[in-house]
Amino acid sequence: ASYSKCFIVDIDNVGSMQIQSTRLALRGTAEVLMGKNTMMRKCIREFVEENPDTPIAQLEDCCRGNVGFVFTNGDLGAVREILESNVRPAPAR
Repeated sequence: ASYSKCFIVDIDNVGSMQIQSTRLALRGTAEVLMGKNTMMRKCIREFVEENPDTPIAQLEDCCRGNVGFVFTNGDLGAVREILESNVRPAPAR
């Protein structure tokens, strides 16, 4: 699928059930992509080589730590509301 808009989300201290419920809430409006940072950087780099001068090149620097991408063609405000509604405070350690 082809998407025109993207969110970068920080997923430090986020449980798998929370990620799954977020994916479920976004189903049909957005797609959540997470993976190994080195693999995501490699894919972005290869895409930029095939498509020079693309703004996608800026995403390579964002692949640090626990991050995920949320791609959508819909309204960014609506997707952001769904993402923020699934935010929970981290438990005390």
